[in-house]
Amino acid sequence: MKSTDLNLIPIFVAIFEEQNLSKAAARLDISQPAVSKALARLRDIYDEPLFHRSSSGVDPTSFAIDIYPAMLTALKNFTSTLSASSSFDPKISNRIFSIACLSVASYELMPQLLCQIRNQAPNIALEVHPLFTKDYESDLRLQRYDLIIDLPPRGRTVLKMEAVFSERLMVVCSAEHPRIKESCSVEQFLAEKHVVVARWQARDSLLTGEDIEDLARRSIVYRAAGAMEMLPVINDSDLIGTLPQSTIEHFSNTYSLKALPLPFSDSVHDLYAIWHSSRTNESAHQWLRQQIKQAGKAIRK
Repeated sequence: MKSTDLNLIPIFVAIFEEQNLSKAAARLDISQPAVSKALARLRDIYDEPLFHRSSSGVDPTSFAIDIYPAMLTALKNFTSTLSASSSFDPKISNRIFSIACLSVASYELMPQLLCQIRNQAPNIALEVHPLFTKDYESDLRLQRYDLIIDLPPRGRTVLKMEAVFSERLMVVCSAEHPRIKESCSVEQFLAEKHVVVARWQARDSLLTGEDIEDLARRSIVYRAAGAMEMLPVINDSDLIGTLPQSTIEHFSNTYSLKALPLPFSDSVHDLYAIWHSSRTNESAHQWLRQQIKQAGKAIRK
């Protein structure tokens, strides 16, 4: 392989991920004939077919699937060194940062972050997504998101993370709940029917018995996309839920609710900024993480 053939690596990655030559060309801002020529050169180098034509574009061969991880790693390692060494000036940058965010963190943290950014970097924009993803490592490695705001991942991970702020969990119910008055015991908590925030990608609730052991014993009758969808249900029924204190306070003027201490000792949980290690030294990414950290401190003053 000649040194000039290293230019073929991003073209291969684009074709593999887009599975369409036209889309790969648009993504790389080059012509489709240039993409086709590069693909022909790759076939010559490897002496193997890499893609088969399909009704929607191209499908990778088993050989292409085998070499994709190595090609992607090479590309990411190279681009990360470029971005890390390049200067980043937030005052003139027009970058768009993409963040996947837990819904309960979006009511205070994201508005505070946007306010900070608009004061310091008026041309930078935020793209905030709901957390409908399951494969954090893949999404962050492929830079579908710059960063994720969530509870810390369970188990071993190659991802980097840093606590942004803490949330105190509370029991929330209708102000006129027929059984729960000024406090809620463990027995009362487990005797009631529950509304929860769902993790749709896992068909599970946001908080489980892995977070607080007794939560595994709840009787869940309604799973909602987020707090905004939970609270009307709780307001108009005798169902109860578990939400951060700040979220309940945020909607206190909208619904007739009451918040009571969660009857478990481990009721305070940290939310984390989570990112791929390849972005750690990137100057723009460092700036974003610093802004998020400052926003977390600001909303807890």
